[in-house]
Amino acid sequence: MGKQKHHSLYGQVIQRSNLAKAWWAVKANHGAAGVDHQSINQFDANADAELTQLEQELRAKTYQPQPVRRVYIPKADGSQRPLGIPAVRDRVVQQALRQVMEPVFEPLFLDCSFGFRPGKGALMAIDRVSAHLKQGYRWVVDCDVKGYFDSIPHEKLIDAVAEEVADGTVLRLIRAFLQAGALEDGIYSESRAGTPQGGVISPLLANVYLHKLDLEMTLRGHRLTRYADDFVVLVGSERAALRVMEAVKNLLEKELGLTVHPDKSRVVNVRDGFEFLGYLFKASDRRPKDKAIDELKDAVRQVTSRNQTTTIQAVIARLNPVLRGWGNYFCHGRVRKRFREIDEWIRRRLRAVQLRSWRYVGQIHRVLRRLGEKRQLVYLRMTRWASSTHWMATAAIPNSLFVSLGLVSLEAIHVRTLAAR
Repeated sequence: MGKQKHHSLYGQVIQRSNLAKAWWAVKANHGAAGVDHQSINQFDANADAELTQLEQELRAKTYQPQPVRRVYIPKADGSQRPLGIPAVRDRVVQQALRQVMEPVFEPLFLDCSFGFRPGKGALMAIDRVSAHLKQGYRWVVDCDVKGYFDSIPHEKLIDAVAEEVADGTVLRLIRAFLQAGALEDGIYSESRAGTPQGGVISPLLANVYLHKLDLEMTLRGHRLTRYADDFVVLVGSERAALRVMEAVKNLLEKELGLTVHPDKSRVVNVRDGFEFLGYLFKASDRRPKDKAIDELKDAVRQVTSRNQTTTIQAVIARLNPVLRGWGNYFCHGRVRKRFREIDEWIRRRLRAVQLRSWRYVGQIHRVLRRLGEKRQLVYLRMTRWASSTHWMATAAIPNSLFVSLGLVSLEAIHVRTLAAR
């Protein structure tokens, strides 16, 4: 990357103040225990002694990271994605290493890279793609790297780090993390490629490795937008897009030793649509992709399960963080009508919860009488989904009630965002 290498970084890594700062960051992120079963709370109970022990091992160069604890999380397609959970003490050392390495590489990274960087984020990447589309770049190189984090060649990655870092002890420490392996059901497996699964240092190393792609595309004058391993290149013509796709494949596969997914990589015109970071871009519009909406609805269904006897207040308290986070991310674009529809569906879910909680039709009759309802009250099956749209349900549980209870409105988030621009 640069010409002047950085020496003597290891001393900064193992400074007690740096280790303490690293521990505070790990503690704030919470997380589960690793293979040694030591939790955040257990480490915290004896933090001074734990940090002293780590400092001594690092100074004596006897520190050895433990294998990550391998678990699996379900993917939308029904398959499972492996995830590694490092031990707490290893997360502390990785964070300490990251705190020293990040200032070395961050000034070298280009502004087309948005993933896991200070002061940058996914929405900034989304806005950049929209800006390129408005500039008239209508052809998209949509490239997917197959299993990126699990397939980065170790030696090539070490070489990429060594272009800037000449401290052999730091390089050996990185290599130790790369080769720590994983433990699953008591069975150890080697790490022959990839960055540490679930590791604090992994996002930085991943950005270091793909910096070569950023440089190459920028030098050629292409409009690249990258968030970790998720990236698109926008160009002006189909011919140029096909040429760029070939160049990207050659760089990733022949120089970086990665694999371009043959089924998920394509050249497409924006009129046909493409997806990036959860958004669907089509023509001059952008909106949440269908999968993102489905995932939100699944989360809402879990919180608003009708197999519970509770209050709307309690459900809203659990629901609001989900809606606020999702809404603030996906509120950019022509989404007002869609957000209004989702708001209506969520209120219907909440009415169904309340009806199920009341159990007997006599309860909703009492509520309506207190509200001064003059229409004739009828029988209502309180556990039926269809009952949530009955006039008695909407009268007893009006929209104004949800407003008074502080239910987050996706449409309101969108309106506020538009007004702030």
